[in-house]
Amino acid sequence: MFFINILYLETFLTVCENGNFTEAAKNLFVPQPTISNRIRYLEEELGQELFVRGKTGKRSVELTRAGKLFQPYAKQVIEIIKSAKNEINQNENENLMTVGSSLALTHPFIYEKINLLNDVHKTNINLLIMDQSLIANSLMDGILDLAFVTEPINNKNLVSYPVLNEKYGLIVSNKHPLARKNCLKEVESLENQYLIFYKPFIKNQTVFNNVSCKRRIITNQIELVNDLIHNHNGVSFLPSHAFNNEIKKGNLVHIPIHENLLVSEIQYFLAFRKNELFYEDIFIPELAAEKLS
Repeated sequence: MFFINILYLETFLTVCENGNFTEAAKNLFVPQPTISNRIRYLEEELGQELFVRGKTGKRSVELTRAGKLFQPYAKQVIEIIKSAKNEINQNENENLMTVGSSLALTHPFIYEKINLLNDVHKTNINLLIMDQSLIANSLMDGILDLAFVTEPINNKNLVSYPVLNEKYGLIVSNKHPLARKNCLKEVESLENQYLIFYKPFIKNQTVFNNVSCKRRIITNQIELVNDLIHNHNGVSFLPSHAFNNEIKKGNLVHIPIHENLLVSEIQYFLAFRKNELFYEDIFIPELAAEKLS
């Protein structure tokens, strides 16, 4: 059984920020051995070392590969707990709605729907980006009121309604050799490339799994995808909206993927509790029209 104290996650993130157990202990007002014990407990639970001795000083530490992978999940858990506490402690007369999303909140579709929600309910909205694996329980526990996801949630108490489809493209730097292509017609063009997979969309990209590439990385951090494309000559598979401003400026290039590659479209779903079907009327106009007819 896997049990992790929230305090230990906060300790882990504090060490990440300070790069030093001693400084983390000062900031948390506990003895340095307490920090070491908490980190050791986390490492035992995860079965991996999270820190190694750093290069910048005798007492400095750096994240291991496992530590880097664990860090965004630790942040997500802390943010969810904070949001839950904030919601619980809100004044009863204050209207607050918490919306989760497994895709980047910069998506224009989400902006549109959040503005629509605000127009209808005149509510304060708390936005959280989360791993999809956490969203179902967060909806059931009342931490989230609704969520935008890229896969339907299989739960009899929740509704997952399809609201949008989008096509993938290949996104590369304007200096990348592939930037001159008008269309990606064969996977062989990707051989020996640095492939970046954005985790929320990866299940739709199985056609690229067996490409013989130079390096492959999977991340749920859209900012990291942007950095790897710009600074490390990586290529990624995303809809054009993901980096719309960069594409308009000419810094990045969006290359359509030929239909012969059989890349399935990205599907977006709106998820909410079955006893709160009024969301259908707000977000899904065609359902509202059917009710009136």
